[in-house]
Amino acid sequence: MSDASVLTAADLGAANRSRLIRILHRDGPQSRAGLAAALGVSRATVTTIVQPVLDAGLLVEQEPVQPAARRGGGRAGKPARPLWFSDAVMLGGVYVSGDGVHCAVLRMDGEVVREVRVPLAREHVAEGVLSACGDFFAGTALMGVGVAAAGMVDTEAGVILEIYRAPGLTGMAIGPELQEKLGVPVVVDHHPRVQAIGDLWFGEGRELAGFVSLHTGEVLGAGMVHRGRVLRGDRGGGGEVGHMVVDAGGERCVCGRIGCWETIATLPWLRREAERGGLDGARGMTCAELIALAEKVPAAKVLLHRYLRNIAQGIADLEQVLGLQRYLVHGDVGHGGRRVEEILAGELDGMLNRRRALPLVTAVADDDRSTLLGAAGLLLSATFSLDVDR
Repeated sequence: MSDASVLTAADLGAANRSRLIRILHRDGPQSRAGLAAALGVSRATVTTIVQPVLDAGLLVEQEPVQPAARRGGGRAGKPARPLWFSDAVMLGGVYVSGDGVHCAVLRMDGEVVREVRVPLAREHVAEGVLSACGDFFAGTALMGVGVAAAGMVDTEAGVILEIYRAPGLTGMAIGPELQEKLGVPVVVDHHPRVQAIGDLWFGEGRELAGFVSLHTGEVLGAGMVHRGRVLRGDRGGGGEVGHMVVDAGGERCVCGRIGCWETIATLPWLRREAERGGLDGARGMTCAELIALAEKVPAAKVLLHRYLRNIAQGIADLEQVLGLQRYLVHGDVGHGGRRVEEILAGELDGMLNRRRALPLVTAVADDDRSTLLGAAGLLLSATFSLDVDR
């Protein structure tokens, strides 16, 4: 084993602090005894793990919880003082996409304090992102900012490599530029991975060891979690599942390839097909609207099943490769609720080998909430975790 593979005491301390933060997010305020049990360490070790975080002002000790009385009378010992997040430290979250920039200030516990959505002009779009963030975060004391970018990114350099729907952002060194403007650390990652962090730290994935967090809508993307850790390629590669080829004889994608999943399972395809079928509201059609229309219009019902069959096709491919069994579907399809889950389950039943249990699909309707929470989690992960977690 090389020296680079050996964990130092500092590494172990960072890993334990990361676990502690995750436990608090999952289970709420905890005493030192409770944290010791959850971490599988002694109370003395918990004090060693906790003290630097207390000293930094990130955690506080709440009012004591009186212990239960003993059978023979008297008290059961010194009252426990649960640990919880301080309100003195705020986190910045930013989601940059072809639709604009969505900024939020969040508490350490994931509560959104305030937020704003800013559409961006086609010209000088990079300057618009910096201006929007600068105006929104001005005067706010932040630990740092986590950024979700709806395109390929270099996570080490903090650079947006390409956003097809916002070419003016391609090549923008958003991490360094935003850090210089705000004067705080900035961490950048691919949007679907940040969404997966939100699911893992704060949402539907908190109790799951592995899952895929799928974004649907104008584009497709996925963040994968395996054994409690988000999967990343070198320098943030991967996650561009919308550009898996599912139809070799299909249309040319904006990326230049033929028959990408994105060409048959996104809103542009749905709206084009709805218009071709003469459906009312075709140009602004969404999955939720199509479900409502399908209750009374046979052509809408047919299109709904086609749309979700196309979504299921990519999920089936991911399941054949990853076998993670759980899919949290966000964005347009996530707003379809129980009806989406039922149709996708039926489609997957016909696509996958029945020797294994069919994957479970959950529709999540949260309007970027997981992404903003994930941006906070991305920052916390960078602050408290080992480098290999990023």
